[in-house]
Amino acid sequence: MPPPRIVADIGNSRLKWARLDDRGVLGPTVALPLDDPTTWGVVLDGWLRDAAGAASWAVSSVNPPLADRLEAFLTGRGPAEFRWFRTAAEVPLAKDVEGAETGGSDRALAVLGALRLLGAGRPILVVSCGTAITIERVTADGVWQGGVIAMGLGLCARALHHFTAQLPMVAPGPDAPAWGRSTVPSLEAGVFWGTAGAVRELLARQRPDLGDPMVVWTGGDAFRLAPAVEGPAARVVPDLVLQGLAHAAFPSQP
Repeated sequence: MPPPRIVADIGNSRLKWARLDDRGVLGPTVALPLDDPTTWGVVLDGWLRDAAGAASWAVSSVNPPLADRLEAFLTGRGPAEFRWFRTAAEVPLAKDVEGAETGGSDRALAVLGALRLLGAGRPILVVSCGTAITIERVTADGVWQGGVIAMGLGLCARALHHFTAQLPMVAPGPDAPAWGRSTVPSLEAGVFWGTAGAVRELLARQRPDLGDPMVVWTGGDAFRLAPAVEGPAARVVPDLVLQGLAHAAFPSQP
């Protein structure tokens, strides 16, 4: 087998890997714990068992300490080539933003993945639902204009739990009630529908000057939030960042 090409997205809550096949098509995504190198090794050994030559890695990181640990882990297991995307400025994408050199590479890569998937010709809004929720604006001619950063579902729930004396941790989904007669359902209603309502409002505020944008959702909570905001026709693509990363690092893929 040829040397493997692997893309990795290092976030604040999850580490995601995917391998490109011989045609450059992204394979299934593997979500890994942030602090379990033993599990990393099991996955990597399976991928490298029949490979010839050093693996080529493309890595996006918004978590510098974990990026350092992953690099040390990978180099300790043998030869490997790396291309890092640590900021939005490093992503090959038309931009009309300020401070790209300090912006998250994941935001720009999600835009690149969306453009790769949907093409230019119509404005796009990319909603990424992770630790934070971001909404990225893309013009009809494919220029990223920046967007919105808001609190994600899990972060909202953890903040209410950790910064109060008595509120428990909750993990609500679309079955959350509209209101509650006790603490837990009241929290579930506020966390889920408050977040869904915020995203709905933020999307509505982007539309007047964009016209009729396409909306694409990605991230771990997208399958919970997208239908609650847009209904069953919402378009969810869970691996947009990895798709953008594969194109940025290995542009010969189809």
